[in-house]
Amino acid sequence: MDRSILEGDPHSVIEAMAIAGYSIGANHGVIYIRAEYPIAIRRLEVALKQAREMGLLGEEIFDSDFTFDIELRLGAGAFVCGEETALLKSAMGERGEPRPRPPFPAVCGFRNKPTLLNNVETYANVPIILRKGWQWYASLGTEKSKGTKVFPLPAKSIILG
Repeated sequence: MDRSILEGDPHSVIEAMAIAGYSIGANHGVIYIRAEYPIAIRRLEVALKQAREMGLLGEEIFDSDFTFDIELRLGAGAFVCGEETALLKSAMGERGEPRPRPPFPAVCGFRNKPTLLNNVETYANVPIILRKGWQWYASLGTEKSKGTKVFPLPAKSIILG
C-alpha cells in the first residue's frame, strides 16, 4: 500500500518527513523504495525536485536555520526488509538481514546515527492530522480502530460470452 501512496501523493510523505525532521532536529531523510516500483520512483523524483525548487527542502527552509533534504535509496525489496534493522542494513548497501537489538535504531540506526523509522502510510497521515486535528482523524475510524487504514481490494475480471 505504500507503493500506491508514493505513486498517488508523494508530496504528503515529503512534507511529513520534513515536519518530523524539524521536530527531532534532523537534517537528512531517506526514503527506501523497492527498485521494481518505477512509477513510484519517478513520481518521488519529480516531487523531490519540485519541493527543492519551491524551497521546501534544502538549505534554510522558509528563511530559517532549518535545513532538511531527502534522498532515495533503492532496494531489492526482499520480504525480510520489512523488519526495521534489515531495512536499515539494505538502505546502507549491505545485505538486508536483521541484526540483534539492542542497540535499537532510535539509538544506533542509519549510518550508526539515531534513526526515526516510520512507514509511508504513517507519514502520509501527518500533514492532514496537523491541519485538521487528531479529533477529526479519530472520528474517521470506528470506536476500537481510530483513523484510517489503506488496504488492497483484490481485482477480479469477469468475461461473459
